[in-house]
Amino acid sequence: MPAVYGVDLIAKRDRKIKMDRSIVKFWNVHYQTLEEVEEAERLKKQKQEEEARKNAERLANEEQESETQEHKKKQTDEAYNSKTGSYSGHYGKKPVHDEDQKQQIHAILNEKPEPFEYAMATLQAQEE
Repeated sequence: MPAVYGVDLIAKRDRKIKMDRSIVKFWNVHYQTLEEVEEAERLKKQKQEEEARKNAERLANEEQESETQEHKKKQTDEAYNSKTGSYSGHYGKKPVHDEDQKQQIHAILNEKPEPFEYAMATLQAQEE
């Protein structure tokens, strides 16, 4: 029957040297369970779906932004007044909602009521 020896310091040192020189280090070895592998796969798929969703949102935003820019360019082109050489084509076409502006308009128009009334009467006469 072989003799059973206890582990002495020399045996521990030899084991440590052998492990240090080996390719696979014992402290780097991690045995994954089936649950850990499945969890890693699930997280990977979830991350891919999230990236795909973000890419789709980004593309939709870029498309909407380009449509908005095209719409603004179209409005700008429509607003160009070739007679004056400026972009004042939409001026005066929208109703005024600001009370201060309404008061200013009223004051300007009532400054000289006779020429204004004459101009309005002339326009009405031309329409009829």
